[in-house]
Amino acid sequence: MCLLNRLTYFSIMKRRILLLLIVFMALTAIIPMAIEYQFNQLNTGRPNKLSNEQWIHRGLYNGITVFENTVAAFDSAKDMGLKGIELDIFYIDSINDFVVTHDLPNPYGLPPLLLSDVISRYDSSYYYWFDLKNLSTENQEKITARFQDITPAHVKTKVYIESGAAKPLGFLAKSGFNTIYWIQYNRTHFIKSFLKKIWIKWDCIRYKFDGVSMGMTLADEDFFESFETIPKFIFHIYTPELFLQVKNRSNIAVYLMDYLPTE
Repeated sequence: MCLLNRLTYFSIMKRRILLLLIVFMALTAIIPMAIEYQFNQLNTGRPNKLSNEQWIHRGLYNGITVFENTVAAFDSAKDMGLKGIELDIFYIDSINDFVVTHDLPNPYGLPPLLLSDVISRYDSSYYYWFDLKNLSTENQEKITARFQDITPAHVKTKVYIESGAAKPLGFLAKSGFNTIYWIQYNRTHFIKSFLKKIWIKWDCIRYKFDGVSMGMTLADEDFFESFETIPKFIFHIYTPELFLQVKNRSNIAVYLMDYLPTE
């Protein structure tokens, strides 16, 4: 009798384990499919705010007399009639403002340039792509409040904030800012790549980002196929030859140029 009870117990456990395995396998198939479907529907009926724009990366500069991320570089871009500029910014808690620079400290030994001064100077004459270097869940509320303070309503519609930190970027998106999600994923390991792309798409669904960004050197066929339905912001386009490689791609919001575009 004891042996029979044991056999019955093991038989029940086997069936339960088998059932759990079936449920697990079904979920691993259904969840990615559901995320993929929702992602593809994300921009249905949602008009793109930007299309095939050519903006300039860190202003128009030569690195000798005019340096990147400076008023002189932004003035030069404006003089050439460029529509949009990209700026690198850090939020500095001690001054409750953003400093415009790609690195801290400033590699050129220049005095700090405040983002509030840049916006005051150019107002709505530019579209802005802000590469926010140090966004986190710890400073998201202060950053959002400061952005609200320095961007008037007519300028806010022309501001796009980029970060690779999905959750705090989502906080900015829910606060009414245009947001660009800088994405990165593994290209050599199929499973890691698949899972990361699913997670990126889930972030895009729940936070409703306005687009995703990718460096030109990594903007390959896999990227364009995987993220076809969402607006794309492509940066590090150094030459006309590189531009031609992506020029006719679909659903490009902004090409970020590192040279003076002529078309």
